[in-house]
Amino acid sequence: MKKLAIIGRGTAGCYAIAYFLKSTNWNIDWYFDPNVAPQSVGEGSTVEFPTNLDQFLGFKLPQLDSVDGTFKAGIKKQGWGSGKEYYHLFPSGTVAYHFNAVKLQEWIINYAGSQSRVKIINNNIKAYNDIDSDFVLDCSGRPSENELQHFHLPQTIPVNAVHVTQCYWDIPRFQYSLNITKKHGWVFGIPLQNRCSIGYLYNHKINTIDEVKEDVQSIFDQYGLTPSETTNSFTFNNYYRKQNFYGRVAFNGNASFFLEPLEATSIACMNVVNVMAHRHWTGRSENSNKVYYDYINRLEDMIMLHYYKNDMYDSDFWKFATERGQARIKETIRKQNIFRSVIKYAIDDSDINPLLEGYGYGTWGQISYTANIKGMGLAQDLSPLIQ
Repeated sequence: MKKLAIIGRGTAGCYAIAYFLKSTNWNIDWYFDPNVAPQSVGEGSTVEFPTNLDQFLGFKLPQLDSVDGTFKAGIKKQGWGSGKEYYHLFPSGTVAYHFNAVKLQEWIINYAGSQSRVKIINNNIKAYNDIDSDFVLDCSGRPSENELQHFHLPQTIPVNAVHVTQCYWDIPRFQYSLNITKKHGWVFGIPLQNRCSIGYLYNHKINTIDEVKEDVQSIFDQYGLTPSETTNSFTFNNYYRKQNFYGRVAFNGNASFFLEPLEATSIACMNVVNVMAHRHWTGRSENSNKVYYDYINRLEDMIMLHYYKNDMYDSDFWKFATERGQARIKETIRKQNIFRSVIKYAIDDSDINPLLEGYGYGTWGQISYTANIKGMGLAQDLSPLIQ
């Protein structure tokens, strides 16, 4: 029987355990250092996540309370494009989850520990040669500065820093994520049962943390939130690997990629990479790295559509962001026929093209592109590009 080694206990490592327990009969050695604190990030998901948790782990609605979870009916977007407020709602009858990442990790670790095919090894792996396994999936987290030579560093995404504030409450006041543009960037809101995470994404080379802390106060006032002293601020790179699969080794989670958190692309991408790794190791994919590269680039295109224009703010950040957004989207429309087709159908508001249903480009299908292009008021801007 084959053996898989998974390195890392974060959300990516937990998602990998869930997928490979369900999808293979392999034995799994799970390596992580219990002294390394897990990260409470990535607490919003996409619509396939609840289904996957159920199918992979038997995680059903009664378990949602154990991870402080709430339903995510969609995303409330405010100030994007033409500036009007709109909702990117999920199809009727479907929901995603908001969840406490650390508590979900703990739930999955407990589940995996009860499975006969899983061996949890408390060890901080330094070299793959120290691992006795047929395959290795590295989910060990963000690369060091010295390791960035192995990654592409996209220059289009305009945000590279975040300031997160936890706002505690007795009961959730909404069941959708918030995506709100502000003068220096944009703000997300993730409602859990006992708290709402408010995160301000910005560019630290353009604006200061003090400017961001001042500007985010209006969000607290708008939603009646009481900010706590529990905050977290850090800078980051947007990146993805030049080679994600080689031999018996593959990477996932922050060890593989990181793109800013618009549309919860990271958690959606984790399971896609699990499938890619599975196909790579079993000889069912001839060019795994190209498939990976193309998929990440589609996610970046989807993100950059949000930055095509902003009628709300004439600030240094938004001048910087829209210049890059327009350059990226114009280039992609010119080079990618399927992206051009998605945009065309969205603008024309045509009947759904069956070739573009589901997750046709990035994690969006045609329905989502239609909703967002209309919501952001981009049809008139994009029409000349698809003629």
